[in-house]
Amino acid sequence: MKTILRNFMNVLRRFKMASFLNVIGLTVAFTAFLVIMMQVQYERTFDRCYPTASRICRVDMNHGDEDIYASVIPQALANAAFTSSPHIEAYTLLNSFSSKTYVNVGEGNDERGFKELFIPCYPDFPKVFEPTLVEGIATCLEDPEKVMISESMAKRMFGKESAIGKSIRSKDRVFYVDGMNFTVGAVYKDFPENSQMENGIYARMNKHFEDDWLSQNFMGYLLLDSPESRQVVEDNFNSTFDFAKYNVNKETRLQLIPITDIYYMPGQLDDFIKTGNVDTMRLLVLIALLVIVIAGINFTNFSTSLAPMRIKSINTQKVLGSSTASLVAEAVSICVFACLLAFLLTWILNRTEVLSFVEADTNLLHYIPLLFMVLGISVLLGLVAGLYPAWYMTSFQPALVLKGSFGLSTSGRKLRTALIGFQYVVSIGLIIGSSFIQIQNNYMRSYKLGFDKDQVAMVTLSQDIVKKSGDLLVNRFKEYAGIEDVGFANTIVGASDVYSANDFRYNNKEFNSEIIDVSWNFLNVMGIPVTSGRDFSRSDAQNDSTFACIFTKRVLDVVPDMEPGHPLEKSWMGTGNIVGFIDNIKVSSLRSSNRPLLFRLSARFDVLPVSYIRLKVGTNVEEAVAHIHRVIADIDPAYPFEVEFYDTVFNNLYHKEQYLKKMITLFSLLAIVLSIVGVFGLVVFETQYRRKEIGVRKVFGATVQEILNMFNKIYLKVVSICFIIAAPFAYYGVHKWLENFSDKTPIFWWVFVLAFAVVAAITMLTVTFQNWKAANENPVNSVKSE
Repeated sequence: MKTILRNFMNVLRRFKMASFLNVIGLTVAFTAFLVIMMQVQYERTFDRCYPTASRICRVDMNHGDEDIYASVIPQALANAAFTSSPHIEAYTLLNSFSSKTYVNVGEGNDERGFKELFIPCYPDFPKVFEPTLVEGIATCLEDPEKVMISESMAKRMFGKESAIGKSIRSKDRVFYVDGMNFTVGAVYKDFPENSQMENGIYARMNKHFEDDWLSQNFMGYLLLDSPESRQVVEDNFNSTFDFAKYNVNKETRLQLIPITDIYYMPGQLDDFIKTGNVDTMRLLVLIALLVIVIAGINFTNFSTSLAPMRIKSINTQKVLGSSTASLVAEAVSICVFACLLAFLLTWILNRTEVLSFVEADTNLLHYIPLLFMVLGISVLLGLVAGLYPAWYMTSFQPALVLKGSFGLSTSGRKLRTALIGFQYVVSIGLIIGSSFIQIQNNYMRSYKLGFDKDQVAMVTLSQDIVKKSGDLLVNRFKEYAGIEDVGFANTIVGASDVYSANDFRYNNKEFNSEIIDVSWNFLNVMGIPVTSGRDFSRSDAQNDSTFACIFTKRVLDVVPDMEPGHPLEKSWMGTGNIVGFIDNIKVSSLRSSNRPLLFRLSARFDVLPVSYIRLKVGTNVEEAVAHIHRVIADIDPAYPFEVEFYDTVFNNLYHKEQYLKKMITLFSLLAIVLSIVGVFGLVVFETQYRRKEIGVRKVFGATVQEILNMFNKIYLKVVSICFIIAAPFAYYGVHKWLENFSDKTPIFWWVFVLAFAVVAAITMLTVTFQNWKAANENPVNSVKSE
């Protein structure tokens, strides 16, 4: 043991640069592996936090292939499914389109406002998901005046005091819930981020829609007596239920989706269901493994590169009785030391919030089994990476080595070159992939949406404010000279993958369209011109018998004979009047398919809570925002709000792509650095081995430039071969990833050329830097040293 420790310390002292690069490379690689696996565990354990997770199923009503609305069902249909089998122990229904509601707590001067998610549900919600209660009782939802709130919300609202019995008043109408004044009946421990259940205010859902077979606004979950009952319940319902009797599509079929399968299911409503991409997770796992493999290759190459300098001392120890095992133990020690440094580095990165772009919790204490796994990998890596150098440096006859006569085999050089080549293939592929992720992200953010996103600020208000003070709000906003106009809509346009949609009928032809409710001047505020027909007018809002609507031209692909001035039929809305058409604007993300869109005029301010404030060109934005804050504070001082711009909206809309871009870019850079470190080690090896050759060439007249060119040609050839191997794989991967978008960037050829140029340039600089000293050394010294 003392010999191993002495050798370890001697290596650190004698070969400072090599040891430093070795330890740093391994430390960074282990840190990257640890962080990636934290994210992988976050995704792999999605929705497994509930004690009953294996028995919970979501009730889907699939109306055909690729039905993105399969999980959104009518209350009556859900009730029929819930009571269809004795294998169902409990069930609950949730409002799938719940949004944040303005609520108040406290009285008088202590009154404070919050915007919290209000989630109507059936009272068996605690039986289905079994949240951990901090205080109160799980049966509180049987009382329509009581609610359950999360632990974090209780602390925000009531501090250290008990929340039980405290009042929460809703300032806005909460759909599907009776009343506006509630009492806290229970506080539950927050659901983790990797779960479908939100940390909101759970209140008892009313029964106003229990006989409604048409309004698809709910998501249903049921608890089975065992996981094996799922198929029995599903088959029984589909074989006995008469869908046609209730005006439900006869092709509709009940599907029970295990809650643990939801996250990776394709074709879902991303705005209301947390979803992930299993291919992305596999890519992250692959990158994590590749980073470890590259670090191991570097370690092996570095250890081997020190052979010419260490081989005499090692074989002297061999003559004196030391074994190969001591060298392997030395390699394991370095790996374990680097692993411990990686734990420290991860802890520091977590405390400094550098890893904020990672969705997973990066607290080391929450990943004890993972830490032991990484420690085990470090030991295994040390064993594997230490075997070849140990065998190589003790494979010669000690007597020959002690005399200075040893050589390096051709097969050994080929192996080391192949290992470096593997690193190059990975680096080039990651550079190309991360480049296209960056290009696609820029493409999405700069995509011409068809409205003036740069001139508009948005504030989501409460229903109470816009209903009571809508006109006052507009007049007060426009007192500031930099504000041109103010419009309203029921949602933030451009912030979602999908919007509320419904079936319409025109000339007896049915079609489906997304719907956004707006004020009469909304299109003008957003800078959207009407291309045929006319824009909305104030008088349109006063017509109670029909609703005025404007379509995007995409509807003409479905209904070619549609014209302005003609009626649009829709049973539960009444009759609509088509007043005009606009060009095909993009209001959903580029992940979503392009669908017809209808802007429907609404005269009711209370259903249009999002205010759109058009700023004049050249307006001082900070002053305008300050004015908006003062106006709203004057109307309701307790109301919490933010002034948003489309930069923030797009950051939220494309957060998954941004997260992927940062992850892939970071680890691509890491792979490149590790590869260059590997080249550095191999060049050290080659330089030591070929010092005499360099000296002889200089004696015969070779210049420094010619010697440097000789080495650079070797590595440039390796890079070229690796590029030819990596490019097709990178092209395929980029092509498959871009298929996830309805609008995407072309696959540019110059990105591939740039990736090759970057790797080649960095390699040549590294080779030139490392060989410069040897090429300028006095040839007499290098020849004598041999």
